[in-house]
Amino acid sequence: MKLLCLHGTFGSAKKFKIQLAPFVQKTQEDSDLEFEWISGLHEVDPPAEFEHYFGEKPLYRFMPFNGIRAYDDLFTKWRQCPDGASTEENMRLLFGSEENFLHQKACLQETIDAVLKAIDDDPEIDGILGYSEGATIAATAILEERRRWEEEGIPRRINCAIFFAGCPAISLKDGSISMLSDAEAEDAIDIPTCHVVGCNDPYIDGSITLYDMCNEDKAELFDHGQGHVIPRDPRTLEELSVSVSRIVGMANANKRKPSVTGSESDASRRSSTWSSGNSSIVELTAICT
Repeated sequence: MKLLCLHGTFGSAKKFKIQLAPFVQKTQEDSDLEFEWISGLHEVDPPAEFEHYFGEKPLYRFMPFNGIRAYDDLFTKWRQCPDGASTEENMRLLFGSEENFLHQKACLQETIDAVLKAIDDDPEIDGILGYSEGATIAATAILEERRRWEEEGIPRRINCAIFFAGCPAISLKDGSISMLSDAEAEDAIDIPTCHVVGCNDPYIDGSITLYDMCNEDKAELFDHGQGHVIPRDPRTLEELSVSVSRIVGMANANKRKPSVTGSESDASRRSSTWSSGNSSIVELTAICT
């Protein structure tokens, strides 16, 4: 099984490959997993006070904000998450009116098209992995792929997913962009999933909301006890590898017959702006401003 890997905010394929290296090494000891890496559509500058934290440029995002201030304001609000009836309601209260986040449909659609095109172009990819913002994009791609199968008959390719510090998926249904209601969200993601969360993550509501969107019989919840990070210590990775092996086993047992991939028909129906990079790292090119 080969996973397409999507980095977090202010990251890149190159940096994410380094960040995930201990996880990759451990899981490859216990399974036949392979990994492909892509960078986001939008080259960005981090907030001035975090320039050294995120490392040398170029840095990318999958989802655009109208300036760093909008990004800072949004995540300040997230840290002070409102009281809602559920984690899902908290997320809708937080993001539902955030025009800088939820209403840039053209750019989000472009990103999802590019991710699905990256999968189309590599017939070996049959799973997806995302961290933070990358997890949102990965989950949204799963929803969009399911929608296209149900409404347009385009075969599905994503058979399992791993989410690190996940955030809720976004619906692109009916020509609009929105958070799903509780009723809509139940079992919205029907493939095997592994949710790697930290109980000390200030954004934990986002991770639990994403977990609640998934089929509970196919979802693994793994708490590493830290914050908004990817675990790297050997003992935690040993335990995490067991959870990953379970969902990969489920995916392999229930694997759909692969469709003809990379064809003109499928490629044309998933138009995007992705271009090849070197080795197993590829870059996506932004056209949204």
